[in-house]
Amino acid sequence: MQPKFAVLSCALVALVLQSAAAIAQSRGNPSDPATAVPATRYSSAFAGYQPLGDEKIAPWREINDEVARVGGHLGIFRNQTSGSPPAATGGHAGHHPGAAK
Repeated sequence: MQPKFAVLSCALVALVLQSAAAIAQSRGNPSDPATAVPATRYSSAFAGYQPLGDEKIAPWREINDEVARVGGHLGIFRNQTSGSPPAATGGHAGHHPGAAK
């Protein structure tokens, strides 16, 4: 089994080297100034850019009043009927020491 593998490996390496040599010859010599090169094309990175429109900015006093009404930043997550935070159902509940995992 070893000799067959060695022969196949050598044949494969020879094929790859032959293909690489053919590709190198088709490209021409890079140090030859007469070698033809493909034309370059310029395309701007901003060609398809579309600026965003201006967003309507909410009045900051009204936003602050709303946050205060619901009980601060954590109040947003509270149940509006009971005023207590929702039960932990995954998410960050497993990060606390002693939490069931």
